[in-house]
Formats: sequence, C-alpha cells, structure tokens
Amino acid sequence: MAALSSKAIYGLAAMHVLSHAPYSRAMQVREISAMTQISHGYLEQLLSILRRNNLVSSIRGASGGYKLSRGSHEIEVIEIIEALEGPFYKIEGNTGSSLILEYFWGDIEEKMRGLFGMKLSELDQSYQPHYYEI
Repeated sequence: MAALSSKAIYGLAAMHVLSHAPYSRAMQVREISAMTQISHGYLEQLLSILRRNNLVSSIRGASGGYKLSRGSHEIEVIEIIEALEGPFYKIEGNTGSSLILEYFWGDIEEKMRGLFGMKLSELDQSYQPHYYEI
C-alpha cells in the first residue's frame, strides 16, 4: 500500500500552523518547530522546498520568518503534497490490459485527487472532533 512520507505529513503540519498565524504574520522556524514537534533542521529543509514551490515566502530580519505566500483558502492540500513528494497517485504502466481495470484505476486516482484537493483553510472546518455521550 502506498503511503505519504514524513515530508508530506510534516509539511502539511507546518503549513497548517502557518495558516493560523495571527494577522498573517511571519513565524520563525523555532516557533513552528515548537508547535509541530518537527526538528528545526528538518523543518528548515521542508520550508525551503515549500518556498521554492511558491507556497510560503520568507522574510529576513529580526521579525522575519515564514508565512503563506497565498491565502489558506487558495492553497490545496495536494499542492503541498506534490511540492514535497512529486506527482501524486499516478497509475503508470500496464494496468492489466483490461479496459475495466483502466477505468477502475482512473476512478481511484480521481477520487484521491478529489480528497486531497481540499483547501488548507477547509481542514479545520471539515475535521472537528466528534464527541459521543456515554
């Protein structure tokens, strides 16, 4: 079974933290690291990749750091994953030489892309904890 690597998981965590920065201010790596429990060095690598892919911008100076380069309502989760992992869930090669299987894999790819096509801003809205009465 395919799985997302720590790069994608931690990168999404960092982007989620940045999406909650008060007044869209830049956050320093140490702040993001403390909030996500991602090591400082690894986080710097991830933020560098995200910056090269125009998902975050960096600001130099004492009050500098990183911030989203666009609003969280404009950034899709799949953009973050693909920036860190490369093309997402692409079925390549022989799918079993059956038209039915080609449709099946195409349908799976479309559903996965739809799921991860959610906007960064929608994460909080979509996944609220469920409380059950006992």
